[in-house]
Amino acid sequence: MQDFYSTLGVSNGATPEEIKKAYRKKALECHPDRNPDNPKAAEMFKKISEAYEVLSDDSKRKVYDQYGEDGLKGAGMGGGGFPGGHGGFSSMEEALRTFMGAFGGGGGQQGGGSPFESFFGGGGEEDSGNKRGSSKRVSITISFEEAAKGTEKELSIQNYITCSTCQGLGTKSKSNIKTCSTCKGNGQLYQSRGFFSMSSPCPHCRGAGQTITDPCRSCAGEGRTKDKQRIKIKIPAGVDSGMRLKMGGYGDAGITGGAPGDLFVDIEVEPHDTFKREGDDVYLDLPLTFVEAALGSKKEVPTPLGETCRIQIPEGTQNGKILRVSGQGFPNVHKQGQGDLLIRVTVETPVKLSEKQKTLLKSFEATEIPQNHPRRKTFFDKVKVFFAE
Repeated sequence: MQDFYSTLGVSNGATPEEIKKAYRKKALECHPDRNPDNPKAAEMFKKISEAYEVLSDDSKRKVYDQYGEDGLKGAGMGGGGFPGGHGGFSSMEEALRTFMGAFGGGGGQQGGGSPFESFFGGGGEEDSGNKRGSSKRVSITISFEEAAKGTEKELSIQNYITCSTCQGLGTKSKSNIKTCSTCKGNGQLYQSRGFFSMSSPCPHCRGAGQTITDPCRSCAGEGRTKDKQRIKIKIPAGVDSGMRLKMGGYGDAGITGGAPGDLFVDIEVEPHDTFKREGDDVYLDLPLTFVEAALGSKKEVPTPLGETCRIQIPEGTQNGKILRVSGQGFPNVHKQGQGDLLIRVTVETPVKLSEKQKTLLKSFEATEIPQNHPRRKTFFDKVKVFFAE
């Protein structure tokens, strides 16, 4: 037997305000959230809650003062609780309102929300009966060209589908569906102690809140069966690796007519041997000879969409220069324009020269002037300044 006054640390003549103040202080010290690994604190919090339940209620306090804790049990308040099965309150929500009131919340709901949401972080009960099916996730790999143009793929997946015999009802007739007598249709069973309530799925209806007296033989009353499905997936142009497509309603069928889940498709695009993608822009390395870069030329280059475009190489093009062709990159997946094709020039130095070629190059070198190599001249001018310092 515990002494409720000693538990709260107040005298027998404590005022309601003193009882509330003492409870607030001790409850905060022993709250399970502040002491997650301390079972003694959790047990103490329960005792504090029990004491406050009694001493904060005038009628219960009078019975306790006269007859002690045994007197409360003798009045039909045994089992560590009080009438109604919710720690002396007609509902658990009322108990929580009182708990919030003890902490300055005024015992009311703020902003129109439930006290369960404001204190326990939301949630609430899930609707009983029809339950949504699970969502599924698959991965698919496509080529670079398919990502550029868009494509359609067909997959085979194993899903729960709506039972064709009962059409998802779980039985032949709705008259065979009854409210669960154990949980009264809630789908959950609650056990209360102090100001806390613990819930668990009803073992009779397995959380459905309903029972079926004559279940469908094909699906055993679940409203769905497992089977393979062929699904066509339309992949839009412009997708990239790491993107995910959502196909609403292509997941598992719901239980007893519940909404189906969704299918999420993760996209992986194979790299290309020639093109490199950066967002909607595409890079292409274009090799040029020394002569083509020096004199300028015209070139036919491929595009990501499998076409070609003709570009002009300016005279005196340097190695590493990037030429931009607008609108020849990847289409935007959200249909907001199209990227560009960026052509990066790589000037190749000739190799395996014949004696005649070497002679010609030496003759050409003899005719060169500093203006032919402006970057080279600028570089050596900077070097001279550096060493002069």
